[in-house]
Amino acid sequence: MRKLVLAVALAAFGLLGLGRPIVIGITQIVDHPALNDVRDGVIEALRRAGYVEGENVQYILANAQGDFSVAIAIAQNFKVQGVDLVVSIATPTSQAAVQVFQDTGIPVIFSAVTDPAGAGLTGYPNVTGASDMIDVRADLVLLREVVPGLKRVGIVYNPGETNSAILTEMAKKAAAELGLTLVASAAENTAAVPLAAQALVGRVDAIYVTTDNTVVAALAAVVDAAKRAKLPLLVADPTSLERGALICTGFDYFDHGLLTGEIVLRVLSGVAPKDISVAYQKGTQVWLNLDVAVEMGVVFPEAVRAWATGLLFGGRRFLAG
Repeated sequence: MRKLVLAVALAAFGLLGLGRPIVIGITQIVDHPALNDVRDGVIEALRRAGYVEGENVQYILANAQGDFSVAIAIAQNFKVQGVDLVVSIATPTSQAAVQVFQDTGIPVIFSAVTDPAGAGLTGYPNVTGASDMIDVRADLVLLREVVPGLKRVGIVYNPGETNSAILTEMAKKAAAELGLTLVASAAENTAAVPLAAQALVGRVDAIYVTTDNTVVAALAAVVDAAKRAKLPLLVADPTSLERGALICTGFDYFDHGLLTGEIVLRVLSGVAPKDISVAYQKGTQVWLNLDVAVEMGVVFPEAVRAWATGLLFGGRRFLAG
């Protein structure tokens, strides 16, 4: 393990001394605002610490476009290019990166991963990162407050995404505890999301979307189905507020990127990934879309407004209080 620490320290200091920038590969599963914010937050954290792109650091950015086989190819390409460290954003890309780099000693720092242990990302000496595990029970309680007589909640999810499968099972359990029924509609890729969303119409009282990368990438289809049927839609991603969700919960993903960047900096300073515990994001936000509420005839109870971090009104965000 001392060899791993030494290798990391050399990457941070020896390469700089030789005049070659540290090379960091950043890979994400899809292109959507939350994951883009994570990427930007990581880069900003390093910039604040003195890492200037083109001078002492080089970033190789890649996007798997929702395809796990492409995520594997990206990780293999990073390996061929000799990256000094990998940042993997979202569960599928992190699984791909760990699969490729697990025996190399090259640090892999994952981010925006719901359940690192459940996804098989723990126990490797060169792997650590940050989790964005959400509170699905709190989201369902919030929906119950907003929707009088709520009985059945629909969820669109990709069963092939480990993170989404885990959250869906958690939501089923939480729903049962709350006296609700969760109706799951599967979409194995973005092209299947419209049909999966439409399949919930007439069967549920509201729709819930977790941090499922496939569904969030095709969220417009879910928003359209929800609006047409006047079904309240809660999305566990604050960046989706302007896209038409009635309620958004979750974390500031730029902050999540900063948190991940701090882990990267610790590794670059010579700390072995095995000695860094997985970090869990804190500070859940609640955003209410008054524009959609007016359109759908929804009135937010005062108790819900009191929980709100902020509101969207007239297309603009306003902080509560």
